[in-house]
Amino acid sequence: MSIFRTIKKNKDGTFGPTSNSNYYKPMYYHNKTAKKNKDKTKWIIKQNEQYCTFELSDDNNWKCLAQNGFFSILENGNVILGSNEEVLGFFPETINDSDPYHGYPVTSSEYEISDKLLEKWLNDKVIDSRMHVKLLKCQI
Repeated sequence: MSIFRTIKKNKDGTFGPTSNSNYYKPMYYHNKTAKKNKDKTKWIIKQNEQYCTFELSDDNNWKCLAQNGFFSILENGNVILGSNEEVLGFFPETINDSDPYHGYPVTSSEYEISDKLLEKWLNDKVIDSRMHVKLLKCQI
């Protein structure tokens, strides 16, 4: 059984809207079938699953002001999202409000998550105390 629900793409290639009226557009160079590019991380999850991951972060306001975007983590980091074993997704803020979001898998050593967001995750039981410490130390 998948933890993701099935969602179809809109005619313009986007998914959405979220409850906050945001859209998500997968970028081909971050998809698992893309050519290898040392500057781009790749999802191992499907495009509709990328949207579900973004929707979770958008709906729960998992925004990190320090990194100017949304982070996502699933099941206390037990769901691998990226081809290099990444368990975090990052969705940078769009330039224009009308632009769709996109995202990619990241590590906490590359993208340090703010203490405020980590506390929110801990308090909301998104992560446990062990994962909280690992993220604080940028070890995920």
